[in-house]
Parts: sequence; C-alpha cells; structure tokens
Amino acid sequence: MVKTYKLVFRSNMKKTALLTFALTLLTLSMLVPFVIASVGPLQLVATITLDKEPKCIAVNEETNRVYIGAEDGLLIIDCETDTVVTEILPGTNVVALAVNPQTNRIYAAEYGEKIVVIDGTTNQQLGEIAERIYYQYEIAVNPVTNLIYIEDHTGTMGNYDRVVVYSGETNTLVTYVNIPGSNEHAYIEDLGVAVNPETNRIYVTWSGNDTLRMINGDTHEIMKTVSPSSFSRRVTVNPFTNYVYVGDVVLDGETLEEVTVTYEGDLKAVDPVNNILYTTGYNKLYALNGTIHGIVTSLELDEGVSLSPDAVAVNCETGKVYVIDNYEKQIPVVIPEFPTWTSMLLVLFVLAVALLIYRRRLFRTPIHQ
Repeated sequence: MVKTYKLVFRSNMKKTALLTFALTLLTLSMLVPFVIASVGPLQLVATITLDKEPKCIAVNEETNRVYIGAEDGLLIIDCETDTVVTEILPGTNVVALAVNPQTNRIYAAEYGEKIVVIDGTTNQQLGEIAERIYYQYEIAVNPVTNLIYIEDHTGTMGNYDRVVVYSGETNTLVTYVNIPGSNEHAYIEDLGVAVNPETNRIYVTWSGNDTLRMINGDTHEIMKTVSPSSFSRRVTVNPFTNYVYVGDVVLDGETLEEVTVTYEGDLKAVDPVNNILYTTGYNKLYALNGTIHGIVTSLELDEGVSLSPDAVAVNCETGKVYVIDNYEKQIPVVIPEFPTWTSMLLVLFVLAVALLIYRRRLFRTPIHQ
C-alpha cells in the first residue's frame, strides 16, 4: 500500500508541475499580441512637401519606397531620406494604388480609365489592365498568389456587379465573381474589396443590401455572406489577428461574427507586423491596439489628414507612418516609439528557467514513509 501511495503521489506532483508550466506558457503566448501592440508616443520626424494635391498612398516595404497618387501623376518617395526622388505618369489623375512587394509591381489606377502596371525597379510601364477604377478600395492584391482583385459595378439592369480577378504575371483576366441578386437591382451600387494573404480569403462589400461576402481565394467561390450592424463600402483586414473591418464593426475573419463595434476614428491603415491600427479623426492620428482596439497613443496634425479615405500608409519594416494632408499638399512622416525586445526576452527567459528548476525539484523531492 505504501508503494502504491508513493507512485500516485509522485505522479500527481509531476502532472501538477507540467500543468503549471503549460498554463504559464499559454498565458505568456496570449500576452504576446498585447505586448507587440504596445507603442510609445507618435513623433513627427519629417514633412514631405508636394507641388500637387495627393490623392492616395501605398508603400512597398521591400524596396523602401512610398508611392503617392496625385492629380497629375505618380510621385515616388525614398523612405531612407523621405524625399521625392522621381515623378512618372504625367497628366494622369491617379486615384488608387496597390503594390505587390513580392514582384515589385505597382498598380496605378487612372480615374475611370485604366490601371497602369509599373516595374518598381525601373519605374517603367509594363502594361495596362483595362478596368475602370474610381476609389482606392476598389483594388487589392494578394502578393502570395500574385492575383489582383478589382471591383466592377454595372450601370445596366440585368448585368451583375462583380469582382474581376487578374493574373499579376500576365495582366490577363483569370475569372470573376458575380454578386448574387445584383443583376436584378434597379440602382447603381458600389463594391469594396480587401485581401488577407495569410488565409487567402477575399472580402467584398456590396452597397445594394449592405452586405459583406467572404470569398475562397483558391476556388473563388462565395463562402459566407453577412449583414454587419454597421456598414461602409470600405473593407480592411488585419492579417495578424484575422479581423475584418467594415464601418464601425470588427468581424472575425473566419466566421464573420462581430467582435466589437467601438473604436476611435476612421480606420485608414493596418500595421500587421506590430499589430497596430492607424485611424484618423478631424486633426488627430490615432494608434490603436489591434487586438483590443483601445487607443495606445495619438498625435495632433493638420485637419486635412482626415479627408482622404486612403490617407495613411505604413512601412512595417521601419515603422514609419506616412499621412496624406490634402489641405497643405504635404506628407507628414510619423514614427512610433516601440519597446525594446531585450527586456521582454530577458523576463521570459528568467520565468522559463525558474519554472524548469521548480519542476525538477518537484520530481526529485523525497517522499517520506
């Protein structure tokens, strides 16, 4: 009986130690998104003055370049010096931009005309996509599959509103996804599109009945349709959390169930590497925690920063945030103060060692009869 008691007691101690260790690691892993999304004050580090009104903005973090669509062409900024290095597409009213950092292709949409495909290395035009674009959120690129998604609304009764899919390799049509019921709608409606390259899901809004659809990026079939409690044509994705943003609503990117409906400002950009959301409101730039959506910090800028629907772009490699100021025709450059990883890793290391020692002592503790 004594031996049996020893074995059971020792086994229970081992299970308790292992359970404690596992729960501690689980807790630490759950804290990672909150730690990553912790930033210090936003600092204005530069202001780029332009000679024309900016319309839209996009970043290629792989080449450290910022692209500014303007009323008369496309401006290219070197993120190292934060200066305009060249201007291309003169006479073109560029209203929408998308970048594929993997292929270094830039897609510049001329208002209501066509999409110009540009080689990011030479800044030369490689071709065109014959689709009409009017706003920034009508085009999205999946850099993993090298596919381009473009909204296509019709003005003719009997035709479908749809999302057309193009190959980034050949700039040719691959397929299209019809919006069910749009062919019977009597009014001209709009769509918005966003991509999560991590899950290969495409999210499409349709103003006909204020719905959001999730599309499978492999088969291009509609997987789910919901009617969010708040709606806007613009849809945004945070690949880090797999959250989808429509209007004031945050939805789970897998189930499309609503997570929350409250956060400050209008969402303009996502930094998925650091899990930070950037929103604007009147003359404020807000940085929000991408998991709990609370304000981490903010910065007061000119009131013109809140006018454009595509007012902010983030270079995830450097942490720099580029903001369009329509009033002043300039680009304020902001950078947050990120916490150092050294102290956090040291704390995690000490905790891990302490838990290991504690576990080993439990295993070796003599049991008296």
